[in-house]
Amino acid sequence: MSLSGRFIGADEIHLKNGHFLRGRILSDDGKQVVLQVPEGKIWIQWSRISSILEMEPQKTLLEECLRRIQGGTPGSAIRFLRSEYRQSPLQDQVLPIYRESLLCEVERLLELGKLERVLDLWKEYRTLPGTSPRDGLVREKIFQGQERLLSLECNIHIALETDRPLQAIAGIRNLLSEFPSEHRKWDTTLAENLLEAGRRAHDLGDLETAAPLLIDSVILIPDQLRRARTAIVHCSTAGHGLTIDQANQLLPREPAVFLAAARFTDSSSDGFRQALQLDKLRTLVGEEIQPTKIRTNLARHASAELAGEPPAILDLTSFIDHHHERLWKQWKLPGRPPAAIGLRFHTNAEQMNEILGPCSYPARLTVEMNYGQLVSETMHVVAWAPFLDQDALPRELFRNALARITHHYRWLPPWLEEGLCAISRGKLALMRDHYLLERAYSLGNLPDITDLLQMEAPVEDELYRATCGSLVDWLISDVPPVLLPDLLKRWSEEGLEQSLSTVTGADTLHELQQ
Repeated sequence: MSLSGRFIGADEIHLKNGHFLRGRILSDDGKQVVLQVPEGKIWIQWSRISSILEMEPQKTLLEECLRRIQGGTPGSAIRFLRSEYRQSPLQDQVLPIYRESLLCEVERLLELGKLERVLDLWKEYRTLPGTSPRDGLVREKIFQGQERLLSLECNIHIALETDRPLQAIAGIRNLLSEFPSEHRKWDTTLAENLLEAGRRAHDLGDLETAAPLLIDSVILIPDQLRRARTAIVHCSTAGHGLTIDQANQLLPREPAVFLAAARFTDSSSDGFRQALQLDKLRTLVGEEIQPTKIRTNLARHASAELAGEPPAILDLTSFIDHHHERLWKQWKLPGRPPAAIGLRFHTNAEQMNEILGPCSYPARLTVEMNYGQLVSETMHVVAWAPFLDQDALPRELFRNALARITHHYRWLPPWLEEGLCAISRGKLALMRDHYLLERAYSLGNLPDITDLLQMEAPVEDELYRATCGSLVDWLISDVPPVLLPDLLKRWSEEGLEQSLSTVTGADTLHELQQ
């Protein structure tokens, strides 16, 4: 049987831009062609195709896999070869290439120090028939990597037992840089030590050191914001960590924030803005402004929260007003933000779901209309939900504002709606997105863009939401707000892949993702 048989025959699709794609055509409905490539399936519009050639028997997908191996990207061929080896009657011809792709990828990952991924692939490699003269050297490197992991863990435990959080942080970060998949084991310990080290630095008055430690703790474990919120704001008022505007998102009615804003605007010689900040400050503390007392109160509250004292109840009405002002300014929306939104608190998500129906969001906005006229808006929230003001609340407020931004009430694809909502959130939530994406990249499990486009409804997975936000942020970064409605409409009607091909020159979403 020749290699152009049922399982591994191939075709070559020539595109109008001069590029070509090699794979196996799975279907053709006259509008688009579905092509199997080593990474998976891709969809190609016929309007972009100039011709399709049936390959010669020797020019198969196996040859394409060999090209990947020789080109230094053996990992991109493994999934296809794994499937072919299990299904194809030509196992003897697939096996050598399958083994070589695994071994080359193991060697490549060992050079990068990514032992955790190596172990899975090495186990898969060892289940296959045959050997290679390189096996012994690879095995030795794997054993050395395992010994390295044990040594790093030992150093961390010594730092923890001797109550040295900064040394423990350095040790855990060093370990995770070499073994990213160990994050599940160490994330909580790392976050706790970041918070403790930040607390000690804060109480010593070293706010420059405290700020990044506290912020990183919250990015790792969002629930840490309960204890770190006021301290992060305190650091910001001294010029460390978040900007004053970002600190204002965390505590919209904190006098020290307006005092710091007035001080910073004074240094920039912006008298109007300084007067505006001082006016806001007077509405909170009265005509007599006592800077020392204001700063001392903030520092005391921050230390108390860090020590475990229950935080003050958040003024969500102020949060909603602040986020609305930010949305209207960012997107240049017409008119003024809504004057007032009612708040209804629920003890837990189950209680809220019983009233509003199934939904795992801790914040949901309901709108009451009467003959097309708005009667009332009510924000339902789960009390004490972690990261509420940074994540769920601004997402829900933005979702409600989408009609004003797009100039119509048309349906948007879930990836697009979720991505727009994601980039509207607070700074700490966006920083957590960045952390999640970096970690997924280091582990090699970034969501595929094609999977995002096939979403049928917004997903609850944090990483998928972060990926939607990253994609949308990149797509609209240079788009003026006035042009955004037309762009969103085009993406909704034509699909993203065809539009991106024109803009970026990438033939497929997979190519774009690389």
